[in-house]
Amino acid sequence: MRTSDVKRSFGNKATWDTPFEEHFLNFVNEANGCIFSNGKENEALNLDVFDIEGDFDLVYIDTPYISKEGVGVDYLEFYHFLEGIVNYQKWKDMIDYRSKHRRIKHSKPVWCDKNKIHTAFNKLFKKFQNAAIVISYRSDGIPSITDLTRILKKYKPIVREARYGSYKYVLSNNNSEECLLVGLDKGG
Repeated sequence: MRTSDVKRSFGNKATWDTPFEEHFLNFVNEANGCIFSNGKENEALNLDVFDIEGDFDLVYIDTPYISKEGVGVDYLEFYHFLEGIVNYQKWKDMIDYRSKHRRIKHSKPVWCDKNKIHTAFNKLFKKFQNAAIVISYRSDGIPSITDLTRILKKYKPIVREARYGSYKYVLSNNNSEECLLVGLDKGG
Protein backbone atom coordinates (compact mmCIF):
# COMPACT_ATOMS: atom_id res chain seq x y z
CA MET A 1 0.00 0.00 0.00
CA ARG A 2 1.28 3.44 -0.90
CA THR A 3 1.15 5.82 2.00
CA SER A 4 3.12 8.74 0.59
CA ASP A 5 1.02 11.71 -0.42
CA VAL A 6 2.87 12.56 -3.63
CA LYS A 7 1.69 13.84 -7.00
CA ARG A 8 1.22 10.91 -9.36
CA SER A 9 1.61 11.37 -13.11
CA PHE A 10 0.82 7.93 -14.48
CA GLY A 11 -1.26 4.81 -13.84
CA ASN A 12 -4.77 4.23 -12.57
CA LYS A 13 -4.58 6.79 -9.77
CA ALA A 14 -3.77 9.63 -12.16
CA THR A 15 -6.44 8.42 -14.59
CA TRP A 16 -9.18 8.18 -11.97
CA ASP A 17 -8.30 11.58 -10.53
CA THR A 18 -8.51 13.28 -13.94
CA PRO A 19 -11.94 14.85 -14.58
CA PHE A 20 -14.13 13.00 -17.09
CA GLU A 21 -14.48 16.15 -19.21
CA GLU A 22 -10.70 16.30 -19.66
CA HIS A 23 -10.56 12.65 -20.79
CA PHE A 24 -13.52 13.21 -23.11
CA LEU A 25 -12.00 16.28 -24.75
CA ASN A 26 -8.66 14.51 -25.22
CA PHE A 27 -10.38 11.64 -27.02
CA VAL A 28 -12.53 14.00 -29.09
CA ASN A 29 -9.38 15.80 -30.24
CA GLU A 30 -7.70 12.49 -31.02
CA ALA A 31 -10.71 11.26 -33.03
CA ASN A 32 -11.10 14.58 -34.85
CA GLY A 33 -7.43 14.42 -35.84
CA CYS A 34 -8.20 11.24 -37.79
CA ILE A 35 -10.88 12.84 -39.96
CA PHE A 36 -9.96 13.63 -43.53
CA SER A 37 -11.78 14.08 -46.81
CA ASN A 38 -11.43 11.36 -49.39
CA GLY A 39 -13.32 13.53 -51.87
CA LYS A 40 -16.28 11.12 -51.92
CA GLU A 41 -19.69 10.99 -50.35
CA ASN A 42 -19.54 8.58 -47.40
CA GLU A 43 -22.26 7.05 -45.29
CA ALA A 44 -22.27 5.45 -41.84
CA LEU A 45 -24.89 2.79 -41.16
CA ASN A 46 -26.31 1.27 -37.99
CA LEU A 47 -27.77 -1.95 -39.37
CA ASP A 48 -27.41 -5.68 -39.11
CA VAL A 49 -24.89 -6.67 -41.78
CA PHE A 50 -27.46 -8.90 -43.47
CA ASP A 51 -29.81 -5.92 -43.89
CA ILE A 52 -27.28 -3.73 -45.72
CA GLU A 53 -28.14 -3.14 -49.37
CA GLY A 54 -25.87 -1.94 -52.14
CA ASP A 55 -22.80 -2.67 -54.21
CA PHE A 56 -19.38 -2.16 -52.68
CA ASP A 57 -15.79 -2.22 -53.92
CA LEU A 58 -14.49 -3.63 -50.66
CA VAL A 59 -16.11 -5.07 -47.55
CA TYR A 60 -14.12 -5.22 -44.30
CA ILE A 61 -15.39 -7.78 -41.79
CA ASP A 62 -14.36 -7.82 -38.14
CA THR A 63 -16.84 -9.99 -36.26
CA PRO A 64 -16.61 -10.96 -32.59
CA TYR A 65 -14.30 -13.90 -32.00
CA ILE A 66 -15.27 -17.30 -30.66
CA SER A 67 -12.47 -18.87 -28.64
CA LYS A 68 -11.30 -22.41 -29.35
CA GLU A 69 -13.27 -23.40 -26.23
CA GLY A 70 -16.42 -22.17 -27.99
CA VAL A 71 -16.99 -19.02 -25.94
CA GLY A 72 -18.08 -16.01 -27.99
CA VAL A 73 -17.74 -12.39 -26.94
CA ASP A 74 -21.05 -10.62 -27.36
CA TYR A 75 -20.07 -7.00 -27.97
CA LEU A 76 -23.48 -5.75 -26.87
CA GLU A 77 -22.87 -7.12 -23.39
CA PHE A 78 -19.58 -5.22 -23.13
CA TYR A 79 -20.15 -2.08 -25.17
CA HIS A 80 -23.89 -1.55 -25.16
CA PHE A 81 -23.45 2.06 -24.06
CA LEU A 82 -22.58 2.75 -27.72
CA GLU A 83 -26.06 1.51 -28.67
CA GLY A 84 -27.36 4.01 -26.13
CA ILE A 85 -25.59 6.82 -27.92
CA VAL A 86 -26.84 5.92 -31.40
CA ASN A 87 -30.34 4.89 -30.27
CA TYR A 88 -30.80 7.43 -27.49
CA GLN A 89 -34.52 8.01 -28.08
CA LYS A 90 -35.24 4.25 -27.80
CA TRP A 91 -32.68 3.53 -25.09
CA LYS A 92 -35.03 3.20 -22.10
CA ASP A 93 -37.02 0.51 -23.93
CA MET A 94 -33.87 -1.44 -24.83
CA ILE A 95 -32.68 -2.05 -21.25
CA ASP A 96 -33.51 -5.15 -19.19
CA TYR A 97 -34.26 -3.50 -15.85
CA ARG A 98 -34.53 -6.91 -14.15
CA SER A 99 -30.81 -7.57 -14.69
CA LYS A 100 -28.38 -6.37 -12.03
CA HIS A 101 -26.09 -4.67 -14.56
CA ARG A 102 -28.87 -3.26 -16.76
CA ARG A 103 -28.10 -5.43 -19.76
CA ILE A 104 -29.46 -4.63 -23.17
CA LYS A 105 -32.36 -6.80 -24.37
CA HIS A 106 -31.25 -8.81 -27.39
CA SER A 107 -30.95 -12.31 -28.74
CA LYS A 108 -27.61 -14.08 -29.01
CA PRO A 109 -25.96 -13.10 -32.31
CA VAL A 110 -24.85 -15.82 -34.74
CA TRP A 111 -21.29 -14.49 -34.38
CA CYS A 112 -21.23 -15.79 -30.79
CA ASP A 113 -22.69 -19.24 -31.50
CA LYS A 114 -20.15 -21.90 -32.50
CA ASN A 115 -22.95 -23.96 -34.08
CA LYS A 116 -24.13 -21.13 -36.36
CA ILE A 117 -21.01 -19.12 -37.17
CA HIS A 118 -19.85 -21.22 -40.16
CA THR A 119 -23.25 -20.78 -41.83
CA ALA A 120 -23.22 -17.07 -40.98
CA PHE A 121 -19.81 -16.53 -42.63
CA ASN A 122 -20.98 -18.46 -45.70
CA LYS A 123 -24.09 -16.26 -45.94
CA LEU A 124 -22.00 -13.10 -45.43
CA PHE A 125 -19.40 -14.00 -48.07
CA LYS A 126 -22.16 -14.89 -50.53
CA LYS A 127 -23.93 -11.57 -49.88
CA PHE A 128 -20.80 -9.56 -50.66
CA GLN A 129 -19.26 -11.84 -53.29
CA ASN A 130 -19.11 -9.01 -55.85
CA ALA A 131 -16.75 -7.00 -53.63
CA ALA A 132 -13.22 -7.60 -52.44
CA ILE A 133 -13.61 -9.15 -48.98
CA VAL A 134 -11.22 -8.56 -46.09
CA ILE A 135 -11.69 -10.47 -42.84
CA SER A 136 -9.88 -9.83 -39.58
CA TYR A 137 -9.90 -12.84 -37.24
CA ARG A 138 -7.87 -14.57 -34.54
CA SER A 139 -5.65 -17.52 -35.40
CA ASP A 140 -7.10 -19.59 -32.54
CA GLY A 141 -10.78 -18.80 -33.11
CA ILE A 142 -13.79 -20.77 -34.28
CA PRO A 143 -13.99 -21.10 -37.19
CA SER A 144 -10.32 -21.78 -37.80
CA ILE A 145 -8.43 -19.74 -40.38
CA THR A 146 -8.39 -22.88 -42.53
CA ASP A 147 -12.20 -23.13 -42.32
CA LEU A 148 -12.66 -19.42 -43.08
CA THR A 149 -10.35 -19.73 -46.08
CA ARG A 150 -12.30 -22.76 -47.35
CA ILE A 151 -15.62 -20.91 -47.05
CA LEU A 152 -14.23 -17.75 -48.68
CA LYS A 153 -12.80 -19.73 -51.61
CA LYS A 154 -16.36 -20.73 -52.56
CA TYR A 155 -16.84 -17.09 -53.61
CA LYS A 156 -13.33 -15.78 -54.25
CA PRO A 157 -10.77 -17.65 -56.38
CA ILE A 158 -7.86 -15.82 -54.77
CA VAL A 159 -7.48 -15.78 -50.98
CA ARG A 160 -4.41 -14.27 -49.38
CA GLU A 161 -3.51 -14.57 -45.72
CA ALA A 162 -1.41 -12.24 -43.57
CA ARG A 163 -0.63 -12.89 -39.92
CA TYR A 164 0.58 -10.15 -37.68
CA GLY A 165 0.66 -9.02 -34.11
CA SER A 166 1.13 -12.06 -31.92
CA TYR A 167 -0.55 -11.23 -28.62
CA LYS A 168 -1.64 -12.76 -25.35
CA TYR A 169 -4.40 -11.61 -23.02
CA VAL A 170 -3.26 -10.79 -19.50
CA LEU A 171 -4.82 -13.77 -17.72
CA SER A 172 -4.43 -16.25 -20.58
CA ASN A 173 -1.75 -18.78 -21.41
CA ASN A 174 -2.79 -18.90 -25.06
CA ASN A 175 -0.82 -17.10 -27.72
CA SER A 176 -2.79 -15.87 -30.68
CA GLU A 177 -2.14 -13.97 -33.88
CA GLU A 178 -4.35 -11.50 -35.65
CA CYS A 179 -5.00 -12.69 -39.20
CA LEU A 180 -6.23 -10.89 -42.28
CA LEU A 181 -7.80 -12.86 -45.08
CA VAL A 182 -8.23 -11.03 -48.38
CA GLY A 183 -10.56 -12.53 -50.97
CA LEU A 184 -10.19 -11.30 -54.55
CA ASP A 185 -11.56 -12.16 -57.98
CA LYS A 186 -8.24 -11.53 -59.70
CA GLY A 187 -4.65 -10.85 -58.68
CA GLY A 188 -3.92 -7.55 -57.07
